This record gives sequence, C-alpha cells and structure tokens, in this order.
Amino acid sequence: MRFLVCFIALSCACLTQARADPTWDAIRKDLFQDRQIIDDGESIRIVAPKRAEDASIVPVTIYISGGLAARATQLSLIIDENPAPIAAVFKFGDGYREGNVGDRVIETRIRLNDMSAVRAVLETADEPGKAYAASQFVAGAGGCTSTSLKDMDEARASLGKTRLRVDHDATRGPAWREVLLQVRHPNFSGMQIDTKTNAYLPAHFVERIDLDVASRPLVTIESGMSIAENPSFRFSFGDSVGGPVKAVVRDTKGGLFSAQTERVLQ
Repeated sequence: MRFLVCFIALSCACLTQARADPTWDAIRKDLFQDRQIIDDGESIRIVAPKRAEDASIVPVTIYISGGLAARATQLSLIIDENPAPIAAVFKFGDGYREGNVGDRVIETRIRLNDMSAVRAVLETADEPGKAYAASQFVAGAGGCTSTSLKDMDEARASLGKTRLRVDHDATRGPAWREVLLQVRHPNFSGMQIDTKTNAYLPAHFVERIDLDVASRPLVTIESGMSIAENPSFRFSFGDSVGGPVKAVVRDTKGGLFSAQTERVLQ
C-alpha cells in the first residue's frame, strides 16, 4: 500500500513537472505580471491546425464571447517559441466595443519558427487584475526563415497594395459587419536568406494598422515579424449606421499605405 501511495505521488510530481512551461511563464510574467489569467474554454477560444502544412503561413482564428467583446481593450496574439513571441496586439476602440452582435471572430496568418503553443490573451477595461486566455499547440518549424516569394522584384513592385472589404449579412442582424484587410507586403522577418546574394534579407514588415469606422477608432493592430507575408486580417464587429471603414498601414521602413470602403448599405 505504501508503495502504491509513493508511486502515485511520484507520478503526480512528474506530471506537474511535465506540464511546467518555463517559456510561457517568463512571457506571462513579463507581459501580465501577477494578473489572473482565466482559461475556461468559453470566454475566448483559439483554433489553429495541430500540424502546420506550411509553417510560414499558419491560419489562426480567435473567438471572443459577446459579453467580453463589449468590454475588450486589447488582445495579444503570442507564439511562445518564436524569436519575437508577440505576433500582434489588437487594441479595440469604441467603434468595436459598442456594436452588439454577439460573439466576435478575428482571423490572421502567422509564422511558426518551431513547435509552439499559440496563445490569445484578452484584457478588459473593468477587470485590470484579470485576463482571459486560450491556447493551441501547433507542430511546425522553419516559418520565420522561409519565404514563398519567387520574384523579389515583383514583390517590391506590388508592395503596399491594400485591399479592404466590409461584408454585411442580414441573417446575422442589421448591425453585423465583417472586415477583410489584405496588404501586399513580403513582411521580411530578418531571418530569411536572399537566394541571389546568400545574404540575410533585412527585416521589413508591417508594424501598425489603424482602422476607423465612420471616423471613429475601430481597431489598431500593432503587428510584428511573426505575422505571415502578405498580412491578412479578418474580424467581425457591429455598426448600426453602416459607416465607411478606413485603413492606414505603416511598415518598418516608413511605408504608408491606405484604403477606404464606401458606406455599407443596410
């Protein structure tokens, strides 16, 4: 009996040790200090492939409950094992919070340098000592050092071309909107090799996107090198007046690009 008790205790200790995550512990302490982080599987969810088909373009979808979306201030997308773990920070304005359209969705594509947990951490204005999180482990490697670009000259020629679209679906309610923003940009991480020169391509990526709806702040995205080339962001929000959406995109070399939609008809 004593042997059985000792075996169970030892097994539990090994399991606890196996679950320890020093990388996330360090990131969590640095970004969120002693804040309580709740992972209940309902407040926020993240969906990504368990095994990446292409580690340089990994799709990620984040679901935020309607109650939290109405109080959200920012969401951090984190890739534990990437050289730059913070892939993007979404800072929500009043134009995002005020739309009552239920649960929200955010989609983008990331680079995965090594097998890693991919996390979404949401903060709210009325709970400064608390945050909500979800994670998904993704197997893949080499995404930060590879590129699918075949013609660098063509890539540079199309640099900054921005597509902005707002969709309206009456079956989801008169205020429901979905924004799709796509930017032609190599988003060089600084870790890729130019096959013509065998030298590292200098880091050059989209670092900030400001989106307004009817001249009111909607979402600001602080983006990094862990976002895949040709950055793409899709998210839902609420807008009862159908105001036009404007996007201003900035990159790390001072590039400035913009796009604007027409008013959305009901």
